[in-house]
Amino acid sequence: MRYLCLLATISALVFGSFSASASKEGILRMDTFELTSDGIGGSGPVTISGKQGNNGISKLTIAAFGKRFVLNEVQLAAIQGLPINGLQLSYEAGYKELGGRTVYLVLSKGFTSGTVGQKFVVITENGAIEITDELR
Repeated sequence: MRYLCLLATISALVFGSFSASASKEGILRMDTFELTSDGIGGSGPVTISGKQGNNGISKLTIAAFGKRFVLNEVQLAAIQGLPINGLQLSYEAGYKELGGRTVYLVLSKGFTSGTVGQKFVVITENGAIEITDELR
């Protein structure tokens, strides 16, 4: 009986250590990216393009509402530090008094187990660009 308990303990230690050194999922950062949509409603065609390096996104351009918006250095600094491997794009018709038509871009970092970080880039038809960690 003692021998059986010792064998079970040794087996648990040996096989348990193998599972502790299992494969780990890593981020495949998007170095360059472009996302295009024919649009819906009044958004018109929407194109998102950018470049990303070791320090995060270095260039981000949004074409929407028949206009082209390029993030400046201050706006780019607000999204630094998040190596993105996911993009999500949506549109809201909005109210004229609140900026009107709006395109939402979600920049995200995630794994198969879920999203671990995200930034929202909010672009209104009047040219306002807001970078935020949360919406509303």
